[in-house]
Order: sequence, then structure tokens, then C-alpha cells
Amino acid sequence: MPLLDAANLVTKVILYAASLGAIGAALHGMLGLMANRRAYFWFAGLVAIAAILRLVILNAQMGGSLGAAFSAAQFGWTWAGGGRPALSLVSGAVCLAVAGFFQHRALLALAAMSISASFALTGHSAGLEAPGLAPLIVAVHLLIAGFWLAAPATLWPRLAMQDADVLARTETFSRVARMIVPFLFLSGVYLFWRINGGFSGTLSSGYGQLLIAKLLAATLVLGLGALNMTMITRKLIRQPVKGRAALRATLRIDAILFAAIVSLIAAATTVSGPTV
Repeated sequence: MPLLDAANLVTKVILYAASLGAIGAALHGMLGLMANRRAYFWFAGLVAIAAILRLVILNAQMGGSLGAAFSAAQFGWTWAGGGRPALSLVSGAVCLAVAGFFQHRALLALAAMSISASFALTGHSAGLEAPGLAPLIVAVHLLIAGFWLAAPATLWPRLAMQDADVLARTETFSRVARMIVPFLFLSGVYLFWRINGGFSGTLSSGYGQLLIAKLLAATLVLGLGALNMTMITRKLIRQPVKGRAALRATLRIDAILFAAIVSLIAAATTVSGPTV
């Protein structure tokens, strides 16, 4: 059983990281912040592999051991629970791969929405007795989180980039983030409240503690984002060399916090939370 739990946790980390990365690549491509089409193929492949791995692990959980991962006996039950999310993930991966050949905004939008929708079809919000708008908010939450997570990769001030390009990308990202990122925090608080049935007593459970840690990490990311939007953008205009150095430093911290957030979510839904 410990091996199955470990496999469950690892595949969730892979799934969340690949899905958020793919969403971010698609949204940043729509905004012209990313021109590397090969990234679409990489993320499409990772999302498809992660979707298959999750089905395999779900099948193992149905059978009670890793040895039952490829058993056909309970696959009908596995597909009933995980089939629709898997199809949504694979559909998004296909759209993203096709966008690698024909970079069209509609394809990129479909890819991002399909991948985010897969998480609205399963998990804690979908399992609520009266889900209401919670699954939709999960999908939007994932879209914004993916947009934010892609920042360290697409905003990184590479040596070959001109100062004007670094500034233009940072300003474009900040302009969009200013409008949508506050909803990331608000939706996270709302989902925390809906899933836990309130705020009282959440610290008494490991699940609640992990989600609070994730919320704190997300708050730090938002704080760094505010710093990027103000001080660093000004520094990129007035002192490009120092501005680049400051941008690199904040993006490194962002990347570390994002890795922590993904790990905390995977742990919350595996170690302490209900199985999905």
C-alpha cells in the first residue's frame, strides 16, 4: 500500500505540473509572450502521458495494489470515475499539439480550457453534495494559476533578448495579471471554504493545514507579482541591467514557490484529502 500511495502522489505532481505548464504555455502563446512552438509539443505529450498514468494508478487503487494497475477486471469502474477528465486532458493535449503546427489563438484557447475543465470534472469540488458554481470556479482558478505559473519561463530575461523586449513582455504580463490574478486569490479562498464547509476547525486536520500552507505560498507569489508590476518594471525602464537582475531573482523565487504549491496540492489530495 505505501508503494501505491507514493505512485499516486508522484503521478498527481506530474499531472498538476504538466497541466498548469500546458495551460500557461497556451495562454502566453495567445498573448504573444511565448514564440517557442516546440514547447507546445512537449507539454502536449506530458499532459497525455500524465492522463494515462492517472488512469493506470486509479485502476490500481480500484484493485487495491500496484499489481492490479493493468487489470481489466475493474477498468469499467475506473473509466466511470476517471474517463471524462482523462478525455478532457487528452483533447486539450491534441489542441495544443496542433497549435504547434498552426499557432492559432482559438486552438490555444481550446487547449487551455479543455485541460482546466478536466479538473472541474473530478476532485473535491465536483464531489460536493451541491457543487453549484464550484467546478466552474475550479476551472477558472486553474486557468489563472497556469497563466501565472508560466511567468518564470516566458519572462526570464535571456541574454539574447533586447532590453525593450524584456520590458514589453513584463508590462504585457503585468497588465493582464493586474486584472485577473486577484480572482486567483479570491477563488482559492472560496474553494477552501466550500470544500472544508467553513473556516473553523480547518487547522485540526492535515488536509486543512496543507491547504492553508498552499494559500500562504500563493499569497507570497501574489506579493512578488505586485513587486514585479511596480518596482521591477520601473527599474527595467530606468536601469535595465539592475532591472534584469531583480527580475531574475523574483522569478527564481516564483519558481520555487510554484513547485511548493504543486507539491502541497498533490499532498493535500493524496495524503490527507479524499482520493480523486
